[in-house]
Amino acid sequence: MAADFSNMRILVVDDQTLVRTLVSQAVRSLGFRSESIQQGFDGNNALHILAVRQVDIVLCDIQMQPLNGLDLLKALRSGRTANPPNLPFVFLSAHPDRSNILTAAKLHADGFIVKPPKPADIEKNLDAAFARKRPPIDPFSYIPVPTGSDYDATTFGLCLQAEQSRDLDALLALNASDVALDEAKPESLLARDLVTPDGVRLLPRGIHVSSMQLKILRDYRTLYRIDTLPVAALSAKELHLMSRLFGG
Repeated sequence: MAADFSNMRILVVDDQTLVRTLVSQAVRSLGFRSESIQQGFDGNNALHILAVRQVDIVLCDIQMQPLNGLDLLKALRSGRTANPPNLPFVFLSAHPDRSNILTAAKLHADGFIVKPPKPADIEKNLDAAFARKRPPIDPFSYIPVPTGSDYDATTFGLCLQAEQSRDLDALLALNASDVALDEAKPESLLARDLVTPDGVRLLPRGIHVSSMQLKILRDYRTLYRIDTLPVAALSAKELHLMSRLFGG
């Protein structure tokens, strides 16, 4: 065994009690202490646990409702929990299909364990996950990765590629003002592209900034180095004009 699991904390997520029990027994046999093993009975429950408890790795089923394993990994990678976005994350799956594997790779998953899980496979994947170099923390880079679920569409289905026109650009520029990040309100309309000092575009002009995006910008201020937002304050008449420009 390459890793010492005795002081590590693990979260086991599966909507089947039997699978959670078997996996928990297996990781105990590898050295995890009973009090260091958390269990989540679905994706929503796991998201709540990750919001209040620190763990060192997640073992998670893929097929769950309404929040599946890919959604949970995307939420983690996008900075929506109290744990580091690049936390090691290994999937449990009875039939890992190609599309899930490709999406998991884009979200930097650390492995797949085929159900029913064998202790040797669990140990091998845990060792590999802890030995792997962690991906850089960059929550915004994961938001455009689609999981294909209803949860993803409603939570992350934000307009990241807003339509552009000269009229709209002129309207936004005419009403632009810089607002301190800590004072910006959810649904503020971006007057200009939001760009880091290094020239990386995080968000396009013409979108309404969500509360989730504001939280990421504030939580990772030292990473993105964004202190102000270029906001356009438009009247109802101007908003109606913008809607017409978009064809809405």
